[in-house]
Amino acid sequence: MIATADTISTTHSAAMARALRLSRWAAACAMAMTIASGGAAADEFPTHPIRLLVGFSAGGGLDISCRHWAQRLSARIGQPVIVENRPGASGELAVKQAMASKPDGYTLVCLSGSNTISSAKPNAPFDIRTDVAPVIQMTHFTFVLYVNPALPVKSFAELVAYAKARPGQLNYGSVGTGSTPHLAFEFLKLHTGMDVVHVPFKGTAQTATAVIAGDIQIGLDAIAAVKPHFDTGRLRPLAVVSARRTPSLPNVAGMAEAGVAGVDIGSFSGVAARAKTPRPIVDLLNRHFNAILEEQETRSMFVVQGYEPAGGSPDDFQRVLAAEVVMWSGVIRAADVRFE
Repeated sequence: MIATADTISTTHSAAMARALRLSRWAAACAMAMTIASGGAAADEFPTHPIRLLVGFSAGGGLDISCRHWAQRLSARIGQPVIVENRPGASGELAVKQAMASKPDGYTLVCLSGSNTISSAKPNAPFDIRTDVAPVIQMTHFTFVLYVNPALPVKSFAELVAYAKARPGQLNYGSVGTGSTPHLAFEFLKLHTGMDVVHVPFKGTAQTATAVIAGDIQIGLDAIAAVKPHFDTGRLRPLAVVSARRTPSLPNVAGMAEAGVAGVDIGSFSGVAARAKTPRPIVDLLNRHFNAILEEQETRSMFVVQGYEPAGGSPDDFQRVLAAEVVMWSGVIRAADVRFE
């Protein structure tokens, strides 16, 4: 038989049809295998130890919390959960290491508000909204603004008036440029018109010590870090940087009560895996961590640390991360914050 243009075309079309059917069959098989493997992975997970990365040094508030969660998770899953401290760059190094791991749920990372700030910076090292798989928000907490008792102010409104009468003469401290306390105070400056100079320190203890000594006049930190100084009278709390009062400091006014509307700044701690970790594994971990939040031992620890339990779904935590990045991006631009 002599091949003609018509027979070549017909043969070609038939071959294309067969190839298309095979392609669809292969795709369907691949999808079925993916679904099956995801389910099987969740059913069998975990079969060996899990790493939990912490982006700060041992002994800090986040480290203490994460070690408790690791211990409780280990008891629930029957496998060791090993905490590894990877301090550096305000928690960025731990997130980067988690991003470089396999997306299998065996490497988790503790997140904090510093990670959303990192994502909001110009030339951000990562985007926390897309580069990790959120598992759960474990806690919510706010910050407290405090002063040296020698400063003649006893409320936030009095501080604002005192600072406005002395532009550039007062100093406030934070745990470092680009930290959550730093940006939170810059947010307050934008809302009140205060002209107060930022003095960065390397840690909460140094900031509080400087305020107690009178080297600077104002500080802003997590409540648990400075509350003992309130109890002894060495520091005076003026307001919590949230809309309402907090159970950790029930006698200290919130921002709305202090006369500053639209300010409700807090932070969080939570757990994430690498992006593309199978959702069944993420959901399984989420259920375990939600159960840990219900344990009395965990809730008692939060009371001591000044935290409030959060919980919820991975999608809930995803929304928190996204909202924080948007908020901090706006503060960084408006306050013209320069990162070192």
